[in-house]
Amino acid sequence: MDAAPDHPSQTRSRSFGEELRHLLQLGLPIALVQMGMTALNFVDIAMLGHHDARSLPAMALGNTLAWGATMFCMGAVTAIEPLLSQAVGAKDHAAVPRLLGRGLLLATVLSLPAALLLLPAATWLELCGQPSELIPEAAAYARLQTLTVLPFLCYSVLRSLLSARASVMPQVLTILAGNLLNALLDWLLIFGKFGLPELGATGAALATVICRWLMLGGLLVFGWRDIGPQLRQLRVPAVRREALALRPLGRAFLLGAPIGAQYVLEMGVFAATALLIGKLDASANSQAGGIGPGLGGHQIALQLASLSFMVPLGLGIAASVRVGWAVGRGDPAAVRRSVHAALVAAIAVMSAFSLLFLLCPQLLASAMTKQPEQFAIAVALIPIAGVFQIGDGVQVVSIGCLRGLGDVRSPVFANVVGFWLLGLPLGYLLGIGLGHGPAGFWWGLVLGLFVVAGGLLLVLARAVRGRLHRLSSG
Repeated sequence: MDAAPDHPSQTRSRSFGEELRHLLQLGLPIALVQMGMTALNFVDIAMLGHHDARSLPAMALGNTLAWGATMFCMGAVTAIEPLLSQAVGAKDHAAVPRLLGRGLLLATVLSLPAALLLLPAATWLELCGQPSELIPEAAAYARLQTLTVLPFLCYSVLRSLLSARASVMPQVLTILAGNLLNALLDWLLIFGKFGLPELGATGAALATVICRWLMLGGLLVFGWRDIGPQLRQLRVPAVRREALALRPLGRAFLLGAPIGAQYVLEMGVFAATALLIGKLDASANSQAGGIGPGLGGHQIALQLASLSFMVPLGLGIAASVRVGWAVGRGDPAAVRRSVHAALVAAIAVMSAFSLLFLLCPQLLASAMTKQPEQFAIAVALIPIAGVFQIGDGVQVVSIGCLRGLGDVRSPVFANVVGFWLLGLPLGYLLGIGLGHGPAGFWWGLVLGLFVVAGGLLLVLARAVRGRLHRLSSG
């Protein structure tokens, strides 16, 4: 007889309905946490959009560089997630502290080069042809993010442990506290309240630095019941030696490198789009003067799309965990039920977001900016974001399911073909070649997302019919 599960959502399902219920029981709180993570940027953008015409596009450039420097590292440490979920599913309790120690070491090692990449931020922006009047503030924003890389990566590792153990309440409490603090700090530092200097985008960057360190501490405090015993195990010399051994660390990195590459390819196409729109703004500025609205409008639409994306991302994480548990148990029927439930849930949720974006672009844009030109660009882009919602949800849930199965390479190939060989070139043709501007780039993203989603669905359909193999934890 199976041992009792550590959490109700770890119960083995007997039907599609049961699986859907267990998936939502785990996935919705994770989705709430993911939305809370994105809400930090959402509040930054909403306040900067109501500050002045320069602050929001400057933050958009600085934020693009910050994500560009950290996205590979974030993906690489995500390798710990399927290893932990499969270990929990297999009741291999001895592997958990080793994997946690390995993940924290990997996060620490990777944080240094990522931070160093951000120091010459002004040089990168100049080389990319960005508007000269935005570069000082954008570069200051990016340089301040060097202080957030280490806590962000360590936070990601701890969250992977908590998710693998179905412990979501510490994550919810931490993200709620972090959002309240971030909103307060943004208000104080962006607008210069109570005698503080009015810092604009730099104030938003400082708020992010403070919040990420405090959120790491908060996750340790709220999640200590699950995290503490594993950290105490690392005091044992034999466990610590195994956790920090170079060969298993290298294997974990090799497992995580394709995930990091997939993050670079997926997020990188949005970063490349932002930089190309910035070049359009720079060209418009040289002819007409003022601050081009393209970057601001793009960032507003992207942030709204990112917020909706967090729901299927949370479902994808939950699917990765549940598929990993099933793989650890050697239960192929449960794997198939988890995959089907996750896809159905993602399509249902993203259909609702699609309707919202298509029907209410003015309402959504008005909450984010008071700048008329940025508003107009955002209103044009938000319905395009509505078109790709379902494709975006399907591709991220498929990635989560494949990751739970141990396949971290297929998403890399899908992203290369969908985004970089098809989507971005089409966007460039429409946006610059045919003169459609930001909207042209976004239609390229629509094509890319649906090609990625279709390719991953085909890979996933084949994978769930194959033999199950547990990843080696070293």
